[in-house]
Amino acid sequence: MPASLKTCAPLFWSPDLGIDYGAATLSLRDLLPQVGQDISAFFDPEDRLKVGETLQLLWHPPVSDINGWSEQPSELAHSHLLRARVSGPDQTPTQALHDLHRGKQRFPLQILACMPLSTALKAQPLDQQAWSLPGIGSPQGACLSWDEIHWCGRVDVDGLTCLTATNGMEGVMEMILEIIDDQVSGLLSVHLGPGGNTYELGRRVLVGAERLAIRRALERAQPLRDTQDAYLVD
Repeated sequence: MPASLKTCAPLFWSPDLGIDYGAATLSLRDLLPQVGQDISAFFDPEDRLKVGETLQLLWHPPVSDINGWSEQPSELAHSHLLRARVSGPDQTPTQALHDLHRGKQRFPLQILACMPLSTALKAQPLDQQAWSLPGIGSPQGACLSWDEIHWCGRVDVDGLTCLTATNGMEGVMEMILEIIDDQVSGLLSVHLGPGGNTYELGRRVLVGAERLAIRRALERAQPLRDTQDAYLVD
């Protein structure tokens, strides 16, 4: 799927799907949006979705959808990248205004494509201009946000490495990397914080200060393990 499309993740998917999320097991087939399906989801107003727009959506299974891959890292293998078209407003003006005041907006979507996330990321062509690591200011001067992490964890899944970290500004960062010998390639860079969330795709070989920052994070990262019992079935 093209990295040039805007990428984001819904706050949560429509609660009208008839799925009992309290069940002991859940079927991945029932949970995962299907190509051709019309479905709705709630988004942060900062995502600024437009009717008729085609975008890419990160889809996580339920536990990591709420808590991130750090809580259930095995779900990285079950995460998907969707391509969807925003079909139109899904609410009356009164409902839309009510949800906007609650910090969310509901949009209907038509699912155009669905691919396992690891497959989509590995297939990305090299594009050194795709994105860059976020920077921050500090009393000592500007630096990369990955140089100022408070905690870091990692897990290796499907030949990829997921690195997640927190910093002192209520921010959470995630990166999915492909590491081959001494070469570290970033495939997905995520920053979640009070100022908004960003999801950037594209294969980049990390060099210079970026490579040093990620290498230091990898060295200090704690191993991530699932915090809940397995509940997904194919």
